[in-house]
Order: sequence, then C-alpha cells, then structure tokens
Amino acid sequence: MNRARIIRLLLAATLMAAAGWVLRGYITDDTYIHLRYAQNLIDRGEFSFNPGQGSYGATSPLWIFGLAILLKIGMPPFAAAWVLGCVSGVTMILIMDSILERMTFHPIWKGALLVLATSDVWFLRWSYSGMETPLATAFLLLLLWPLVSGRDLGWGVTREALWMRYLGWGVTAGLAGLIRPEFMILAPLALPWLLWFEYFRAGSVGGLSGRHKARPHRPLLAAISGWSLVVVPWLVYAWFAFGRITPGTAAAKSSSSGASITDILQYFGMSLKQLAATQGILWLVLLALVVLVLIRNSRDLETIWEEVEEEANSYDKQDRLATGQGPWSVWGPVTLLGIAVTWFFVLLGGYAVKQVWIISRYVSPLAPVILLAMGVLAEWLINGQRLGPRGLRVGNTVLAVGVIFTLAGNAWIFSTMVVPHAQKFPEGVRECYLGMGEWLSENTHEEAVIAALDIGAVGYASERRVLDLMGLVSPEILALGQEIGFQEMVASGAWLQTEELGSGRRPDYFVDRSEGLPRWEGKTVNGVRFELIDTCILEGVGLREPQPWTVALYKLVSVGKSVTDSAGG
Repeated sequence: MNRARIIRLLLAATLMAAAGWVLRGYITDDTYIHLRYAQNLIDRGEFSFNPGQGSYGATSPLWIFGLAILLKIGMPPFAAAWVLGCVSGVTMILIMDSILERMTFHPIWKGALLVLATSDVWFLRWSYSGMETPLATAFLLLLLWPLVSGRDLGWGVTREALWMRYLGWGVTAGLAGLIRPEFMILAPLALPWLLWFEYFRAGSVGGLSGRHKARPHRPLLAAISGWSLVVVPWLVYAWFAFGRITPGTAAAKSSSSGASITDILQYFGMSLKQLAATQGILWLVLLALVVLVLIRNSRDLETIWEEVEEEANSYDKQDRLATGQGPWSVWGPVTLLGIAVTWFFVLLGGYAVKQVWIISRYVSPLAPVILLAMGVLAEWLINGQRLGPRGLRVGNTVLAVGVIFTLAGNAWIFSTMVVPHAQKFPEGVRECYLGMGEWLSENTHEEAVIAALDIGAVGYASERRVLDLMGLVSPEILALGQEIGFQEMVASGAWLQTEELGSGRRPDYFVDRSEGLPRWEGKTVNGVRFELIDTCILEGVGLREPQPWTVALYKLVSVGKSVTDSAGG
C-alpha cells in the first residue's frame, strides 16, 4: 500500500473516530423500531413490531437482519445498533478508497475526495444514529465497481466471465433494495449504463471481436437473475405475510393528494437543499470550471463533445494497454456521470412526485456517487482541455478553494446543528418516550393497547401492543389515514374508534406530541375522555424542527356517549 493511500485512510479513520466520540449516545426513535423488529425476529421468528402481527413497518429488512445477528450473539441492543452503523460507515470508506485507487486522479485529489465523502455531515450523523443510511451508502458505491474492476489485468481482460461479474452485481443490487425500498428501482437503473460501458471497453481492446464477446444478453440475464434471487423471495414473503410488497412508510410519509407541478418543484427543492448543504459549493466550483474552459478555449459545447469522441478513438490498442488509460479515458467518466445523473433525478424526482417529506438520510447515500462524478468531470475540465500552465493553476486553485470551503461548511453544520441536536434529542427520547414506555410496562395490563404518533421507544420499553397513528405498523390506521388524511384523522379523533388488529381492542392509552400545552387535556371526543397522566418536553424532532415539543401521556376512558366537546388538533 502506497504512502498517499495510507495517509488518506488515516485521515478518514480519524474523522470517523472523532465524530463517533462526539456523537456517542445518539439514537433516534426509529432506531427503537428496528430494535423491536430485530428482537421479535429472534424471540418469535417473525417480522413484526406488535408480537403475532406481521407488519411491513420498517424500511430496511437487511438492517434488521443484521441487528438480529448481533443481538443473537449477545451484544446489547444499543451497542449492536452503534457497531452496525460504525462498521457500515467504515465499509463505505473502504469501498470509496478502493474505487479511487483504481482511478486516474492525482493522489492529492484522491485524498480530497475521500475526506470529502467521510466528512459529509449527513453521513457522519446517520452513521452513529443506529439507522441504515451508511449501509445504503456503501451498497450504492459497490454498484459502481464494474467501472473500475479488471484494470489489474488490462482492459477487457478480467479474472471471471462477464456474466459472473454481473450475477454478483445483480445480487448486490437486490440486497440494496432490502436496505432502502426505493433502491428496488434505483439500483437496476445503473445496469444499462454499465452494459453500455462494457461494450465500449471490450471494443476498445479487442475491436469487433471484443464487442462481440461483450454483447449484453448474458450479463443482462445474469444481473436480472442475481437481482431476482434476492428480491423475488422477499416480495413473495412480504405479500403473503403483510399483504403488501412496499413498506407502510412509503404510503404514510407521502401525500395522498395529486401533485401539481408547483408541488413537485417544491418537494424536489427540499431534497436538493439537503445535498446542497454539504456539497453545494462544489457544484458552483464545477460551474466555474466550465466557464473557465469555455473562456480559455472559445469553444461551444457541441465542439467539445466532438473532441470527446475524437479522443475516445485516438488511442490504438497497444497505447491503451501500455498506459493503463484504455476506454476509461472517456467512456468510464461518461458512464459514471450517466449513473450519477440518472440516480439523482430518479431518486429526488420520485420523492417529489410522491410528495415525501424529506430528511437528510433519504438522499445522503447519493453524496459519494455525486462526488466521484464531479471528480471525473473536474479532472476532464482541468487536464483534458489544454488550458495551459496558467489555466491549470487557476483551475486547481479554484478546486482547492472549493474543497476547503466545503470542509469548513460541513464542520460548521456539524458543530452548530448536528452536535446540539445529537445531545438534546436522545436525552429527550429517553426521558419522554422511553420513560413513559417504562411507566406503561409497570402500570398497565399486558393486553393494553397504546396509541402513539412516535412508536419506537414507547413500544420498545412498554412491550405493549401499539396502534401506530402514522400507520407504519398498523395497516388499519394506514387505510384510514389514506382515506381522510393523517392530520385530519388524528385531529378529529377518528382513530379512537379503530380496533388494533392483533388484539381486537381499542386503544387504552395515548402518547401524543404537539407544540405548546397538551392539546387533548380535559377533552371528550367520540365518547372517550382524555385523562392526562404525565407530560415531558422533547427538544426538537429534527434539525428543521428545533422548537420544543410537548409529549403527553393520556389514559383513554370511555364515558358511554358520542358527544364531541372539542377535537384535539
């Protein structure tokens, strides 16, 4: 291992270790959901939140299986979530570094890209939250591996048949779909680009005979087979066990109304802001480099593209093999850019069309892929456009300034926003939700049903059946919420008449979250009186919601009448 590689890996490891120390103890309410699923998988052999009632209320089956393995070997629950996140984060770094090592960047820029990927504030935040985000990030990067594999033996020459490589790729793509449900669609969209690249790669070395060997039918069928080996059994299981093939979160967190163009653009902008917060400066740097190239060379984009094609055909076979450049000189970067752009617009556009309320962990896995794509584009703009000595100095200076300001921006967001949130929010979750769950465990009968807006810690600590008012693990609530709208359903008290499927009981207690004073205290809705038991202050559910929230625990008492004094909303 060369010295430059050791240095950049040490820098990345130092960043991870420092962030892990600062974010120690960070955990979200959703982490408790995963832990309860994992515990039920061990104890009961079922994929469920409420015992005996299978439900597709978690977005990441593979993450739950990983937690279950660690719990099974005796690791404490919170340690298991932390270790799995840390290992996944380190895996992402190693995959990113392995890709960079096989690319043509200068060692300094390889180090810069690895540090940028590691220091991304959303990556660090979610790596230590007990959520699946770092594992999703690692798998997206792993799907780019065919672009750089085989270079050790020369272009077009690999250790295995092409179909074998893409059988493994298909399995990886299938596993990615079990980490994040949207990856079921997103991951396979890279395949046409990769097969296109394989065709040009083989032709660049072997001519027509090489392209004949790289015909797409065998690797295509192999990739589909590998993907199906993973995905089809899970989809069949999900259909028979849950009556659906997509998690409840996909419906509960998206709008039930039709989306207008204005709505789509608004939600697309929400996703864009999450990525721009950590790498937007680099986007501006790339724009500046494009302007620099156009000014220095006085050429339009059509002429530049013509020169790209000329460059792609300018090397003869022996020169390519001798220099190690091969078709990566053009078609590798084009393929990488194509995959990055496809994933970018499909993922963000899909969220926008579905009107999903975006949090950073939904889009964070794209960040390293975008960094790699920007890296190859920047290298081509600076080194491939004959800028001259002065132009090269200007281009490299602009890049260096962009990297420095991006690192500084991530450090600022991390220290001023993420760290305070990571210290306050878990404490509030433990004091409010976990504390109320423990009280319910000690003071209610085992058949009691708890209605809640945030179900993770309450369900985990109480070990009671939960009626999930967001519909993630309660299909009866999901159907009602989709019919009348979730906010209207909660505010009107329509959920009070709903029986929890597993027990056939209506809720006995209710854990609410709202701004200001407890909103249901002293109210009687649909023949049910809300008796306030306890309240607690929760400091901010997310970075965009820093205001304090009031968490209130109520006992629901039937008063035998249907008069509604006031809705709670």
